[in-house]
Amino acid sequence: MNEFKRKLDDMMGDTSMQERRIKQRVREKLQTPPARKFSWQVLFVSAALPVVALVLFLAIDPMNYLSADQGPGTPYDPLDDLAQISALQKKKQLSAVEYEEFAALPHFDEVEGLHYVDKEAFSLQGSSDVFHTVIERKANLFDEVVYEAGDIVRTMTNTSSHLPTYMDAYYEVIAVPGDRVVLKNGKLRINGKPVKSDLMDRYEEQEVKILGGYDQLLNAREYLLLNHFPANETVQGATITPVHKIYGQVVGIATEERTDSIYIDYLSDQLTGDYTPEQYFDLYLYDDLLGFGNLPETPLFAQLNRLGELFLEASYRTATPVSDSEVEIRYQYGRTGVAEQVFHMKRESNSNRWVIEE
Repeated sequence: MNEFKRKLDDMMGDTSMQERRIKQRVREKLQTPPARKFSWQVLFVSAALPVVALVLFLAIDPMNYLSADQGPGTPYDPLDDLAQISALQKKKQLSAVEYEEFAALPHFDEVEGLHYVDKEAFSLQGSSDVFHTVIERKANLFDEVVYEAGDIVRTMTNTSSHLPTYMDAYYEVIAVPGDRVVLKNGKLRINGKPVKSDLMDRYEEQEVKILGGYDQLLNAREYLLLNHFPANETVQGATITPVHKIYGQVVGIATEERTDSIYIDYLSDQLTGDYTPEQYFDLYLYDDLLGFGNLPETPLFAQLNRLGELFLEASYRTATPVSDSEVEIRYQYGRTGVAEQVFHMKRESNSNRWVIEE
């Protein structure tokens, strides 16, 4: 012990314990990091970031994400809507066809091949002619997307989908295979976007309500259709229709006075021309399809349940002469699992007409 320490102890007593405590506190302060202050602001911002991100994500296009992949929901029930549409159709109040719109279409001097004429006749202002729309059956309708949005088409009467289409109404193609259709409470969106078109403007101006309930991707042979000429203040069904229920696209007009066509001759009861076996085969299908029953009954057709498809599938068939008085009509699809179909046409001995051989 040095002299200074001894004198200090004499004056104040032993200070060794106090010195050790002071040294210990100094070491603890030098080694322990300073405590962080808790920040409520930082906690609030951190928690808010996921919420803000979710709001921005949905605000981009909520209908595009809140769709069928979100799980089960309340299913659409078409029965009440179907009853409303059917009641309008029975009273002939569903459509208001503006035939003058067709005046701008090309005029056909000859109708043959995949073209045919619609059975409904109409007049146009400033002309004394009797007109029919010309309908085009599509080639390769099972192998390609054959219609585009905006095309005007004819259909058969069909209630196999949610809502019906009718043979005496003109329909417009709204969506095509591969499109996602979302229709809820009268609001229609295609591929996540509201539909913008002259037809939609017409529906809004005429206070026409769109019925239906869909949230699905159209398959390779489905099209979404809407009545092209809706009557004012009516309800109209948006219907998903398979391609074989669409009888073709409106592509022009023909006149009974100037157009050469086996169909016009048939409709006007003047079937006296020299027609090919294939034309006659189509005419038998046309007669049966539209329910006229003016041609001799074909028992073979009574055994078939797809006459409409045979008429539409004309691009899949060939006509091959067997002799001067016989021709083979063969449907060849080139697809696995779809059988070929063969028919024979024979010339009547006492006329130039061809009939289907039984």
